[in-house]
Amino acid sequence: MEGSEARLAVSGSFRNKRKILTNKNDREMDEMDKMDKKLNQTDRKDRQTDGKLNQTDRKDGQTDRKSNQSEKKMNSKKKQNKLIYIILLLVFAAALVVIIVCMAKKHSTEKKAQEEYQDLAAKTETDKTGTEEAEDAGEGNKADDVLAELGIEVPAKEIDWTALQETNEDIYAWIYIPGTKVDYPIVQHKTDDTYYLEHNLDGSEGYPGCIYTELWNYKGFQDRNTVLYGHNMKDGTMFGTLHNYEDEAFFQENRYAFIYRPEKVLVYDIFAAYEYDDEHLLYHYNLTSDAGYQEYLDKVFQVRDMGAHFREGVEVGIQNHIITLSTCIGDKPENRYLVQGVLVNDPGLYEDAAGE
Repeated sequence: MEGSEARLAVSGSFRNKRKILTNKNDREMDEMDKMDKKLNQTDRKDRQTDGKLNQTDRKDGQTDRKSNQSEKKMNSKKKQNKLIYIILLLVFAAALVVIIVCMAKKHSTEKKAQEEYQDLAAKTETDKTGTEEAEDAGEGNKADDVLAELGIEVPAKEIDWTALQETNEDIYAWIYIPGTKVDYPIVQHKTDDTYYLEHNLDGSEGYPGCIYTELWNYKGFQDRNTVLYGHNMKDGTMFGTLHNYEDEAFFQENRYAFIYRPEKVLVYDIFAAYEYDDEHLLYHYNLTSDAGYQEYLDKVFQVRDMGAHFREGVEVGIQNHIITLSTCIGDKPENRYLVQGVLVNDPGLYEDAAGE
């Protein structure tokens, strides 16, 4: 019995131990399962994190690619802008060179033309102390008598008409106005009325041009109104000093203009100086008829411009011949400044008077 009980006790103890071990193993297995689950969860989280990191890397890669593309575009744009800037700079430089060359050419042309005028003026130097006959003997003495009565002395000029013709065959007269810079040959082109507006005596194109008349007028100044044109140069050359007649005192003190022809000298008493519009006088008025000429003269003496000057005591009628000197007004391109003189020593006028 005792032995049997002992075996039972041992057997029960063994079962208890085995049960305890089994329970312990079960707990350990449970813990291991829990740990596996935690590890699996951790793995999933890690995989999710890796996935997110991969997405971030992909996004970063896309961002880098976009950044590289943007940088390439910016660099390309910078190159284009630089190229455009270089092209514009070259165009500007070329334009500047052209402008400088044109200005230099213009200055050279003007200088050469002025030197030629100065040379011609020197060759025809005016002797202000001497006088010359206003008309030759063949035309009578009436014209000379009126100059003597008025105390007008004609400045002597030594003009070589042959040399002038060799310089330019269109030269046919010379105008001189004491007190001004007007001391130039007068030309008339054979076909083109505007040619000498922008051409010089030597044929070069540009300023200062020439003092010229149009084909509307004869070269003998027998028209009722002979119109002479000249530029208003800033340095006062050509017809620039005609603007001096805007001053009343100058107008009163400088009243005579002299036109030299190979056969005679014509003396004009300056009776009017005023601003006018740019209408073509010889085209707009029928000066060949007495009525048309009188209409024009009436309009002249009706000018009421504040700067207009008219000489008192000088009468101009349809029996008289006049000259009109026309030049520009700097700030008024649509207007002209006109200085007009009436012929004093008109032989035909005095011969008519003597016949009466």
